[in-house]
Amino acid sequence: MEHLKAEYKVAEGESLADNIKKWAKIYYSDLQYYVVRDMMLNDKVRLDGRKLEEVRSLNMEVDILPSPHGAALFTRGETQSLTTVTLGTALDSTLLESAAVSDYSKFYLHYNFPPFSTGEVKMMRGVGRREVGHGNLAMRSLKQMMPGGDFPYTVRIVSDILESNGSSSMATVCAGSLALMDAGVAIPKHVSGVAMGLISKGDQFAVLTDILGDEDHLGDMDFKVTGTRDGICGVQMDIKVDGLSMDVMRKALSQAKDARLHILDAMYVAMPEARSDVKPHAPRMVKLFIDKEFIGAVIGPGGKVIQEIQRETGTTINLEEKKYG
Repeated sequence: MEHLKAEYKVAEGESLADNIKKWAKIYYSDLQYYVVRDMMLNDKVRLDGRKLEEVRSLNMEVDILPSPHGAALFTRGETQSLTTVTLGTALDSTLLESAAVSDYSKFYLHYNFPPFSTGEVKMMRGVGRREVGHGNLAMRSLKQMMPGGDFPYTVRIVSDILESNGSSSMATVCAGSLALMDAGVAIPKHVSGVAMGLISKGDQFAVLTDILGDEDHLGDMDFKVTGTRDGICGVQMDIKVDGLSMDVMRKALSQAKDARLHILDAMYVAMPEARSDVKPHAPRMVKLFIDKEFIGAVIGPGGKVIQEIQRETGTTINLEEKKYG
C-alpha cells in the first residue's frame, strides 16, 4: 500500500481510490484518442459505422409552422435545425456598425444554440463568440443568393438548434435555404453546407465527410464548405495541425463537393423552387414612383395628407428618394 501511494503521489487528504480514478480517467482519454484515430486511419471505419465519404441520413420538411412567413425543419443524423423566416419593411432593417462602416442591412440571421440541444442544463445567457461566428458564416453563405435590385423586404432568419451532434451551422444553411424558398423569397438556387474533418498521422491521412461532434473533438480539422450546385458560397476552417498539404485540400474539397451535391438533391426534392408569391399573412408591399415636385402634395401641410392616407387604408407609407444615374 505504501508503494502504491508513493507511485501515484497521493495528495494529503486524498484517498488512494480517488487518486486511481483520476489517473484512470486521464489514461482512458488518451487511449480513446489513439484508438479512435487509428481505427479511422487503418480500418476506414468511423464512430457511427459510416464510411469516410458517407453523409448521415437526411430528413427535411417545409411549411411546418403556421405563423412565420417561411419555416423549415432540417435534420441530418443527430443534428436538427428549426429555421424561420420573417419578412418586414425597410423600417425593420438593422444598423450594423463597425470601426469603419455604419450601414443598414435588410438581411440578417440569428443563430441560437440552447443548452438542451447537447443534453446540458445551464443558464441561458447572451450570445457568445460561437453563436456569432456560426451565424455569420450561415448569413454570408445565404446572402449571396438573395435577390438584389428593388427587392422590397427586410428578411430575418432565425435558426434554433433543437439537437446537435456536429455541423449545426451547416444545418442552419440548409434549413435557411429551404425556409427562404418557403417564404417566397426569390433565391435562384438552394445553398447547402457540410463540415469536413481530418485524421492525420505522419504521411497517412483520412478526410471525413459530415463529421460528428466527437470526430471534431478528436480530429485535426473542422473545414466547413457551403455552396450551390455551381460553386462555393463560403468556407471556414479550424485546424489543430501546423498546416495542410495540397493533397489534403484537394481531397477535402472534392469530398465536400460530392456531399454538398448529395444534400442539394434531397433539398430540391423537398422544395424544388421558391414559391411564386409570399404567403397570405405576409406583409404586402406596393411601390409607386412620384415626381419630386408632387412629394409635397402627398405629405401635405404638417404631414396631414400622408397621415390621413395611412389611417384610412391601415398601411404604412415610407418615402425614399430614388437616385438615378
